[in-house]
Parts: sequence; C-alpha cells; structure tokens
Amino acid sequence: METSFIMTTKKSSLPIGTLEELQSLETQFKQARGLPGNLPMLTCPIAKEQKHLLGSQYRQSNLGFGCIELGDGSKLQTIRFQMGDLQFYWVADMVDPEVWSALDMWRSVGRIPLLFRIENGDSWDVSLGVAEAPTGVLRNEAYRSGGNSASTASTVDALFQLVSSGVLQAQATTDIPGVPLRHVFVNVLVTKRVSPFVEQYVTVGPGERKNI
Repeated sequence: METSFIMTTKKSSLPIGTLEELQSLETQFKQARGLPGNLPMLTCPIAKEQKHLLGSQYRQSNLGFGCIELGDGSKLQTIRFQMGDLQFYWVADMVDPEVWSALDMWRSVGRIPLLFRIENGDSWDVSLGVAEAPTGVLRNEAYRSGGNSASTASTVDALFQLVSSGVLQAQATTDIPGVPLRHVFVNVLVTKRVSPFVEQYVTVGPGERKNI
C-alpha cells in the first residue's frame, strides 16, 4: 500500500543505517558462516538510552518492503524487519542503485545480514542477525528505475524530514499477528547517493556526532 505524507518538521538528530560488507567486520560471527564476504549488511544504531529495549531471544521475526509516495510523486522504499515486539525501519530513495544492488545480492544468496551497533559508553558493541531474503519479484520493482521525478536533493530532504518527524513510529503496525509493537526504530539508509546531504544534520551512530 502506498501512503502520502506531508512532511513539515525536523528534529535535531537522525538515526543512520548503512550498507556495509560482511568482510568489514573485525569479529567473526557464526551466523555469517558460509555467506560471501561482499554480502551487504543492513546496519542499525541503538543509542545507549534504547539498549534496555533489546531482549536476549526472539522466537518470531518478519521482513517486509514498502513504498511511500511523497507529495511530488517521487517515492521512498522502506525495508522493515520485526523481531518479536521490536520493529526496525530503513528508509531509502526508491531509485537508489546501491540499495537495489544489495537487494539483488540478498535474493541470490537467500539471506540478509542485520548488524546492530549498540552504544556502550564511548564505544559500540555489535550484534549480528541473519534474516531470510525475499524470493521472486518485489512490488517495488515497478519503480526501480525512473520512479522519481524530483531531484535527488529534494527527495533526500523529504526522506530526512519523514524519518525525523516520528510519523513512521506513530503509524507503524505489527507484522506478526498477536504481537503488539513495543518500540519502532527508524533509520535513514545512507548510501553514496545520500551521504553528501548528511552533513546538514546531526547524525546518531558510530563515529563523530556532527553539529548543524
């Protein structure tokens, strides 16, 4: 389902997710055994104020993809992963080639690695999970090329405003029947296409926090 949002507000911080190769990890995880080193991971930062939300075990999970239509007709792609009563969103420009390249690899391998970076004082702990990748053609394939009439700058600005507005958290619904959501994490998925625009915002994630 496509949804229209009116983005009018900005907050002072923006959670940043990225695509990083498995082989970039300094730690070897048993969950990654047999997976190619160049397989992209979806990363998500968990601030120290949020780490108490994480549990030790989750029996049910769900992965989904969505489309958000902006007021100018351009579109954003969402990747949504629910782990028990926690839901994680990554929001990207629908026509971002780096995201589609990652999707192609995930489907060919059948797995999507998910790296959670958990703030711990001055450092970041890491936890890796692996989800089953979708099979077949995604509905968003229809927008893979030529889906955005607006410039990248205006699309990315709308993406930033949406993520910082709290709208997605407020409107999120569970993907696991009988399991209500306890918390929703929403990230901008930063790629080479998006990174030039990040300097305008305070970023939350590993590394330096940048002031506006």
